[in-house]
Amino acid sequence: MMRTVMKRTIVLALLSLLFAVSAATAQTTTSDRPAPPTYPEKAPDDPFRARLIPRNSKVFIAPMISEDATKPRAQGFESYLAAALRKKDVPLIIVADRAQADFIIEGTADQKAAGLAKKIILGDFRKSTSASMTVTNLRTGVVAYADSSDRSSANRGLRSSAEKLAKYLKRKIEDDEKKQK
Repeated sequence: MMRTVMKRTIVLALLSLLFAVSAATAQTTTSDRPAPPTYPEKAPDDPFRARLIPRNSKVFIAPMISEDATKPRAQGFESYLAAALRKKDVPLIIVADRAQADFIIEGTADQKAAGLAKKIILGDFRKSTSASMTVTNLRTGVVAYADSSDRSSANRGLRSSAEKLAKYLKRKIEDDEKKQK
């Protein structure tokens, strides 16, 4: 009889310990999640106005991530993108502080060397690049613009992809201005 009571006591102690550990684990996993972002303004009901990027808006270029899981960053693609925005005369003001920005540019980029078959058969040693970006309104949370670039045999690598993305972003801003008139 004494053994039965001891066994029950041990089993109950283990169960209560297991319950306490699982409850503590559940609390830490829910508090580790980042809170969803809140935006100070409501998005306009009109889809055109919601996706509008006004001329001379302030943009912050976030650090780009690599599409390759072995590389944490995208080999300085942010610098290529900033230079391309200037070169293509995109009517945006680039700021270094996210708090000052109206929009944020986020995205991914990757560059791959030519494969052995491409080098031997075609004699083409140029790299292939791919990049994507989204321009998000920091006040409303609306993705105002998104684009991607996939350049095989790019002579200038990531620079080529950045210039393509900048060119089409400029076209979008100018087309939106024409539609407003």
